[in-house]
Order: sequence, then C-alpha cells, then structure tokens
Amino acid sequence: MYAAMPRDILTVVGDEIIEAPMAWRSRFFEYRAYRPLLKEYFKQGAKWTTAPKPLMSDDDLYDQDYPIQTVEDSHQLAAEGKFVTTEFEPCFDAADFTRAGWNIFVQRSQV
Repeated sequence: MYAAMPRDILTVVGDEIIEAPMAWRSRFFEYRAYRPLLKEYFKQGAKWTTAPKPLMSDDDLYDQDYPIQTVEDSHQLAAEGKFVTTEFEPCFDAADFTRAGWNIFVQRSQV
C-alpha cells in the first residue's frame, strides 16, 4: 500500500519495538520504510523484535472458501471464530494490539 500507518506495522511495549508480520501481500514490504528509524533506536538501546515473515501460501495461510459478501457476514463469521487467515503461520497487524497500563488487549482481525 503506502506505509503511512506505522501503528499497523509497529507496536511499542516498554523499550521494545515489535515489527508485525503483515498478512496482506500488498503490505508485505511496508516495514522497510521504517528500518532506518528502527536501526537508529536499536543503536540507542531499544530492543527490536520482528516476527517471522509469512510465506503467504494461498492454500495454507488463507481460507480459499471464506464466504464473505458483506460486513455483516464478516462480523458473523468472526463471532463464530472463522477468519480469512488460518493458523498456519504467524501473521497480524500491530494495530490489533492495544496497551492500557500493564495490560495488552488483542483482537484477531480480518487482515
């Protein structure tokens, strides 16, 4: 896409920056726009963790039979625990995590 949303790619917990393994092929390389900044923070003592990048295999990572037509369909399927991505390999957006004090809340989105 365009790498204009660092909150989707990066999250910070204490002195650690966590780089997310994006699930959309169109967003796979967005992390590269932030690498110079991450290296600068790392040199200054920040921890830097990057999750393994997914292979994005059509048959393994994505549910090819995912039956979505409307937003309501998406909400119903999520309520049933069905998502377009499988559990084959890690993939998530950093924006799926929110910190409130010592707690971190996470949602599984339709990324």
